Amino acid sequence: MSFPNVLNISLDETLNTYTAENIPVGSKAVAEDGTIYRFAENGGTVLTTGKLLEAVAPSANYTDRTVATLAAGVTTLTGIGSGADGAINLFKYGYCWSSTATNLNPIMRIKSNTLITSGASTGTFVLYNPTVAAFAAADTISYVENLWRDIVITTNATPLASLVGVSVTPIAADGYGWVQTGGICRALIVGSVVLGCEVIPAATAGSVGPNDSETTQLTKIVGYAATVEATTEYGPIFLTLD
Repeated sequence: MSFPNVLNISLDETLNTYTAENIPVGSKAVAEDGTIYRFAENGGTVLTTGKLLEAVAPSANYTDRTVATLAAGVTTLTGIGSGADGAINLFKYGYCWSSTATNLNPIMRIKSNTLITSGASTGTFVLYNPTVAAFAAADTISYVENLWRDIVITTNATPLASLVGVSVTPIAADGYGWVQTGGICRALIVGSVVLGCEVIPAATAGSVGPNDSETTQLTKIVGYAATVEATTEYGPIFLTLD
C-alpha cells in the first residue's frame, strides 16, 4: 500500500483512534485549517489530551551492534546483533545507520525486521532503498524505532528523547491515533508565559512553559504562546515541531 508524502485529513479525523496500524506510523497529515499531525503508536500508558509528548528513549542495546559483511546495492541487512530482544517489526518505519567512520552509507529507513534476539547476531532488516556502500567486517550498525512509535508523555523539563507533538485526544495504551506537531494547539501550560514568546518543556509532566534563559532554550523550542493563560491551565500555543 502506498501513501502520499502528506495526507489531507479532516479535523474530525484527528480525533479518531485505532487499535491497529492502518496508516504507517510517522505519516504526516495536514487538516483543512493548516494544522499538522503525525500518525503515532502510543506506549504502554494512556495518553491524555493536551500533553507534550516525546519519543521512546534510544537504547544502548541497539547501538554499535554487529552486522554481516555485505556488498553495496542490497536491500536486506543480515547478522544484526542486539543487547535486548526486539519484536518482529518493532523497527518498522524506523532507521538504521553505521557509526563506523569508514562506512559511507547514509541513514537508512527500515521496511521490516525479523525478531532481534539478545546476545545473538541473527537479526534481519529489510530496507526501503539499496545500500550505497558495502559493510566491511569491522563495521557496526545502530538502529532506532520510528520517532512516533511507543510515544510517551514528557516527565520533566529535560526530555529523554525527541519531542514528537501534543496529544489532541486520549489514545489508549498501545493504541494508535494522531498527535499534533504544527499550528494552533491546546496544551498544558505551567509558569508565566508571555504572549508571542517561546515555550519549551516544563517540569510538570506533559507541560510547556516560558523560555526563561538561553540554557533552557537548548532543550527544545516547542512553539509560541498564542494567549496568556494562568499556570496549570490549558491554552493555545502555536506548535513548531513539524
